[in-house]
Amino acid sequence: MNQCSKIIACCLSTLFLIGCATGSVVLVGTARPSTDPQSVKLYLKEPKKYDAIGLVEASSDSGFTNQGSQNYAVAELKKQAAKIGANGVLLTTTGTQTSTTAGGYGTGTIWVASTDAKVVKGTAIFVNEE
Repeated sequence: MNQCSKIIACCLSTLFLIGCATGSVVLVGTARPSTDPQSVKLYLKEPKKYDAIGLVEASSDSGFTNQGSQNYAVAELKKQAAKIGANGVLLTTTGTQTSTTAGGYGTGTIWVASTDAKVVKGTAIFVNEE
């Protein structure tokens, strides 16, 4: 393995090990002061009394396993919800999004890579009563 290949392999390995997720928020209500992401609860059913704050979405393909990627995505979902003051997320969608990337080199070599990202979506809420 030449020096350039070793550097590229090292960089790619480092990026893979870091583990990251991306997320977004769309406000649909009034934002509140930020909360701690670890205190944000996930709900499958609507609580008795809550206020909708925003729509949140997160995805990750960084885990060593599907469950690891799902965990990163859920952590990012909670982080996005906490930014706008939510203490809960009412889950609406979970799933897998597949993307394919193709590239090539000047030598005529072509490569194709497929990536599966775990995706979670929900409504960021402030629960007044459970």
